[in-house]
Amino acid sequence: MARKKKEKKKAVEGEELQEGKKKGKKKLLLIPVALIVIAAVAAAAVLVVLPKFGINLLPSSEPGPGEEEAPKSLETFIAGEPITNEDGEEIQDATISLDTLLEEGEGTLIAVRKPGEIKKGEPAASSSSSASSSAAEPEVEQYTYIYDVAAPAAIVDRYLDAVLGGEEKFVLVDDTYLHLEERPVLEDTVGTVTIARKSVQDGRLFQIVIGWSEASSLVFRTSAPEGSIHEPEKESGVGLGSQVVETVPLTTQIETIRSMSPAQFGLEGDSMDGYEIYPVEGFVKVDGLDCRRFNIYVSRGPDGDHYPDLEAIVLLSSDQKHVYRLDPESNAVTELR
Repeated sequence: MARKKKEKKKAVEGEELQEGKKKGKKKLLLIPVALIVIAAVAAAAVLVVLPKFGINLLPSSEPGPGEEEAPKSLETFIAGEPITNEDGEEIQDATISLDTLLEEGEGTLIAVRKPGEIKKGEPAASSSSSASSSAAEPEVEQYTYIYDVAAPAAIVDRYLDAVLGGEEKFVLVDDTYLHLEERPVLEDTVGTVTIARKSVQDGRLFQIVIGWSEASSLVFRTSAPEGSIHEPEKESGVGLGSQVVETVPLTTQIETIRSMSPAQFGLEGDSMDGYEIYPVEGFVKVDGLDCRRFNIYVSRGPDGDHYPDLEAIVLLSSDQKHVYRLDPESNAVTELR
């Protein structure tokens, strides 16, 4: 009887052990499933998001020349072919790399791809991206630098700080090489910006397209396409705008204000001779007109000193036909004539 109880107990323990093993296997299977989901998200960004900006992180079916192991530290980004200048020196389009700005732990260069000619018919940057359409033309060679970073927006902003203007002389451009004066606000989710400057090769640009996604990599793609940077057209108008501002002397503008009555500005006195008028650098838009700002102070006497308090702020249009007063507290503008 005791022997039967022992055998029954062993059988029960054996069943529990088998169930435990099965449960353990089920738990272990959850880990690779989670990894597959994460990998799928990253792959979607690589296959769908970045290619929309003309950036393909996947190797082609034919590896071809140019694939190389990423160096531990990269000093420069380059583009185009080296040329010999008038002094017999070999020069090439080059600028500082992201490595020179990264701090420890912020990111790593994971791949460098040397140029391979873009085959005719190969998909290029979409028209909705900032990548230049000229840069997507066949047979334009590209270098691609791929980084793994945690916060791409902040890092790209830092790179732009270093290369826009200054010694590097890059500017933001759109897909037609139009100089963009307004710098975009970047987000980690996904983004792309294009910068360019004149190339060492005649008739070409040194261009860098920067694209990223929070689920994938930060990519710098350099090239030297044909083209030139052009500036936005200035607004034109009869008697308005910068053309008039440049041709009307500042003394004439001051005399226009001085010829008016102090009462028109809400000031005391019979004439503007008792006030000092000082122009402020720059122009503001009022009703679509370029206006220069003038600060008005009370004159304290023959020594020319004036009270520190501002008596009035006057805005004079560049065509000399409109005069406004600005309330510094409410920032409201009132037309006086």
